[in-house]
Amino acid sequence: MMMSLLLGLALLAQDEPAWKNVTSNVGGETWGYAGVTLLAAVPDRDEIIAGVSEQGLWSSVDGGATWKKLGGPEIKHRPHQILFDPKASRTFWVSGCYGAGIFRTNDGGATFRRLGKVDHVDGVAVDFADPARRTLLTGLHEQERSLMLSTDGGETWAKIGDRLPEDSNFSTDPVILDSKTFVINAAGWKKGKSSGIYRSADAGQTWAKVSELGVSGRSLLSNGTIVWPALWGSGLVKGSEKGASWAKLSGPAKTSPIALPGGRIAALADQQLYVTADEGATWEKLGKPLPVKAGGIVYSPKRKSFYAWRSSDKKSPDAIYRWEMTE
Repeated sequence: MMMSLLLGLALLAQDEPAWKNVTSNVGGETWGYAGVTLLAAVPDRDEIIAGVSEQGLWSSVDGGATWKKLGGPEIKHRPHQILFDPKASRTFWVSGCYGAGIFRTNDGGATFRRLGKVDHVDGVAVDFADPARRTLLTGLHEQERSLMLSTDGGETWAKIGDRLPEDSNFSTDPVILDSKTFVINAAGWKKGKSSGIYRSADAGQTWAKVSELGVSGRSLLSNGTIVWPALWGSGLVKGSEKGASWAKLSGPAKTSPIALPGGRIAALADQQLYVTADEGATWEKLGKPLPVKAGGIVYSPKRKSFYAWRSSDKKSPDAIYRWEMTE
């Protein structure tokens, strides 16, 4: 049944229109270095959010035709990740480097509050098993053994990265599976440092290396597994058994794994979108190639659309694209 649905989706995509440039007025008149650094689809709304370097977050509710700045001037970093609360999508966290690190909103981005005094961060993880959302993890940008822990909702932070091996590489993108089970990557360009994946079963007190594979960037939690991009765009890695077991996925997909309805996963290979219905065992092409090499993709169920973005060293007229699927 699932494979038939996947095949039908792939065949339907053959006749779909091409990707449409929807950069429009996002980011305002000037952008910081790296330009558009992320997109996020609000789970239960026809709304897409773009993060623009030094220009904060921008929202579109018309498929990217127009964009409106969220919040005030407080977010000036280079956005790295947006994490929505699964129980209330108007609450989300945004992290970023080259500035104040983590902010939270409870009103969909009308206002933001900075969490603690942590700066220059990459990924952020929240323990969603705790209704109070007290436990958070974050990793500092391009810094080894940099993992930080908060147990008071982000008000204060303590470094726990020094519990990782001294030769481990950058620890930037944490994952929280439950109140006791944390996973962190170690990967980067630092010479003399080793790559791998580390897991803690005691809330970060001790860590065990569970894989030699180097992974980096935003991961996907899907059906109890973790799908993570391997370093340097060399493919995807899948973790199972609550992060205790890891394997490199075969097939063409390389970057930006995202969840689709029906338990499917989409990912990029250069400029082509691929989709799998069997957790990466097989992949099918989906739609026409992108006109540019994208930094990542997201999917909006409400609009039935894929969005893709690419970063740039300055303001660009073609940084965001949308592909709206027809019925």
